Amino acid sequence: MDIGAEDIAGLLARMLAEGHGLPATADGVEVDVAGTGVRIAIAAPQPQDNGLVQLPVGVSHPSFGGMFAWDQAVGVPGGDRHPAADALDGWAHTVFPVFAAALLPPCELAAHATAVPLDGGDRKAEVFYGPVATRDFGGLTDADRSAMADRPPTQVVIEELFTGYALPDRPVWLYTFCARLPSGPVTEVTLLNGEAGSSFGRIADHLPWQGHGSVKSWALVVPRG
Repeated sequence: MDIGAEDIAGLLARMLAEGHGLPATADGVEVDVAGTGVRIAIAAPQPQDNGLVQLPVGVSHPSFGGMFAWDQAVGVPGGDRHPAADALDGWAHTVFPVFAAALLPPCELAAHATAVPLDGGDRKAEVFYGPVATRDFGGLTDADRSAMADRPPTQVVIEELFTGYALPDRPVWLYTFCARLPSGPVTEVTLLNGEAGSSFGRIADHLPWQGHGSVKSWALVVPRG
């Protein structure tokens, strides 16, 4: 069954409205959360190898300066659900909570994120971390998963950003994807929608990596004061 961006936007609007009590309505390929300034855009699902589907989803708010914070959610085939719907469900429970905690605090999805104050000399911010998403390709242990949850690579990036980088006076979003594969390590950092992995190549070195797998996590940095 084919499914397009408008179909996914409609599914997301129903999920947020009926499942989480948000005033969400779909308008074409965008979802508007009335009265909050939050908009969510859906781009066309992109089929990948082995039946996987990549789904670009972006969140915008007036404080973002007209930009959308984009993620590339991945859905897997199986059961009676389209892979794009699987990707959307994963995004709603691992990525959207970061934005819900910062911009929609009454929403129950906000409870899936963690808010941490951060003081970097003359800069103060609140960082909203989402839950980590892990995949086990063989041999990951409980120690691996605990370390990923306790100090995900995204947190390491933020710590480095606050020790010598010039940050804009508006929210900054980022996510990281780190993996250990038989062919070697993979490190990807997406900062304000741009690739920044070359500057943060060692952010996953503190993890035990007793097996092969991956970890992905999101964060939103909101200036305070």
